[in-house]
Parts: sequence; structure tokens; C-alpha cells
Amino acid sequence: MKALSERGLTLVEILVAIVILAIGLLVLAGGSIVVTRDLTGSGLATVATARAQAKLDELRVLAASTTPDCIAAGFASSGSAQTINKITLSWFVATAGTQREVRIRTSYALPQGRTHVDTLRANIGC
Repeated sequence: MKALSERGLTLVEILVAIVILAIGLLVLAGGSIVVTRDLTGSGLATVATARAQAKLDELRVLAASTTPDCIAAGFASSGSAQTINKITLSWFVATAGTQREVRIRTSYALPQGRTHVDTLRANIGC
């Protein structure tokens, strides 16, 4: 007969503990996959927004570089989209008026195989 001080864990208790630990680890692994996917998407969104803002600044400089304003050759819509480091950029510049509407469109592929598109809009005074 065993003394009370010689008690230990039974095989069933150890198996239950291992199953609970395995479920917890699977939940953590699934959560880390979601976090990684979201971080990748937000990183691309940040870079795309920075590129769109840089293009808008470039167009503002071109618009102000001539007298009268807005007649510079480069102050025009894009003829074709530009792709730099997985981010595609295209822009549209209105051709008339004292306030020219500028729309800059960025698109990039997300890890799930989808494409995300953002549009930055601004008015540039001429």
C-alpha cells in the first residue's frame, strides 16, 4: 500500500494537461499569424501613403514652378501606372479651373492575394 506522501500525477492527468497546453499553443500560433498578416498590410499602407504624399508634393512644386501657375509640362495626369517595390501609383490632374483637382491612386497586393486600393485627393490652386 502507498503512503499518502508518495502520491503523484496519474497518466490521465498528464494527458489532460498536455491537451490543454497544446490547445493553448495552437491559439497563440493562430493569433501570431493574424498579427503578422495585419502588420504586413499596415506596413504596405504606410509606404503607399508616403509615396502618394510625395507625388502630391512633386505636383504642387511643378504647378508653382511656372508663371502663370499650372502650365508646367510635368503637371499632368500619368500616362501609365508606375510600380515601385510592389506599390503601383497613378494620378489624375484636372485640366481646367483655378483649383485643379488631383487624385493619386495607390494599389498593392495583400498577403491573402487581394489587392488594396487607396486614393489621395487634393486641390492645387493655380
